[in-house]
Amino acid sequence: MRALPCLLILACCALCSVPLPAQADNSDSARRALLTGSVVKVLDGDTLLVQLGKRHVRVHLSGVDAPEIDQPWGRQAANALSQMVLNQSVDMGPLRKDGFNRMTTIVFVGEEEVGAAMIRDGNAWADRDALRASDASLCDVEARAREARRGLWSLPAPQRVAPWEYRRRLMRRHFTDYSNETVTHCKGKH
Repeated sequence: MRALPCLLILACCALCSVPLPAQADNSDSARRALLTGSVVKVLDGDTLLVQLGKRHVRVHLSGVDAPEIDQPWGRQAANALSQMVLNQSVDMGPLRKDGFNRMTTIVFVGEEEVGAAMIRDGNAWADRDALRASDASLCDVEARAREARRGLWSLPAPQRVAPWEYRRRLMRRHFTDYSNETVTHCKGKH
């Protein structure tokens, strides 16, 4: 796999709508369909920077949503992902680009699927908004982590805010509508 020409790898990245074989299919033919790269940086608990040939590609774990760095368990999630993949060779199946210009992929280190491991260990949620049919088992993995109170599930309930709800809350806090503000009110703030 490492002998694939860079052009083939980049062409595969460009065709990120090509479906990946089912997660449970670890046969040789399914594994040959994957791209191999090296993780050069972990950006947070569900996003990596992977070197493919001479390019660095931003990669998001398919079906996974980890806490943001500044929310409870965010740093622990990023550290857990770093311990698992940083400076490691990974196999990836390009699926699609997301709204943040990242490749959304299923990532393997050896035989272990990284996203499922992050959820299993309580470092991330199954991403309800982005689950594909092949990711549905991630909900079961999350339920087992929750029942065992692993990772973020050991936090008090008020600190276990789902990342997608946390991001919405931040957006509301940072985008104030000033269209109806009076001059007097504006001057009163200074």
